[in-house]
Amino acid sequence: MASSAFNEFRYNVLDAKRLHQAHGIVSLGTPGKKGLGHLTRSGVVMLCAAWERYNESVIVEAVSYLAKEIRDPNNLPLAVRKHLSAIAKQHLHELKPMELAGDGWRKLYVAQAIDETSSLNTPKSGKLKDLYERLTGLTDVSAFWTIGAKPVDDFVSARGDIAHNGRKAPYITTGTLQYYIQIIEQVASEHDNKFCDHLKAASGSTYQPWRRTA
Repeated sequence: MASSAFNEFRYNVLDAKRLHQAHGIVSLGTPGKKGLGHLTRSGVVMLCAAWERYNESVIVEAVSYLAKEIRDPNNLPLAVRKHLSAIAKQHLHELKPMELAGDGWRKLYVAQAIDETSSLNTPKSGKLKDLYERLTGLTDVSAFWTIGAKPVDDFVSARGDIAHNGRKAPYITTGTLQYYIQIIEQVASEHDNKFCDHLKAASGSTYQPWRRTA
């Protein structure tokens, strides 16, 4: 079974697919602009929301797995150790360092992942790279994507144009929406599989965090 985050993604992406289908029904399948840009724009927004939510959820799921499977915090990925240490140092005169004592590091680690992923609002490769590296030790998230980072970043930029400019944003054709759906589904599936392998190796566990997708 895939990650819980990926199963949720497949459910959430249905909104974008239904908007694409609705466009085809209303337009009767004939080409040309018919004042239906609101459907395709909405499809892009919902698809990006599903992609953003997937990354937020899969990181928290990954951190929960690492916190459970790794017995000694010194065995966490180096980037993660540095990040948690920096957080403790920033709270030197508070109680935060004490939270790392004993098994407290596990709760702090998971809580930090929940807090940091909640602020993700532009899921481009650069922001994802930073988030994945400091929370899971994954150095280059887009290396998992066979199409590379640019198509994903262009898609997220299109969502940004819609969010900031509304109807003045570049027109989104039904073909473009379909393309975006295809690449984001592909990237999410590839990511779920390869991230699963990364986490198993990083934890040293004999158990995978989840099964690879078909």
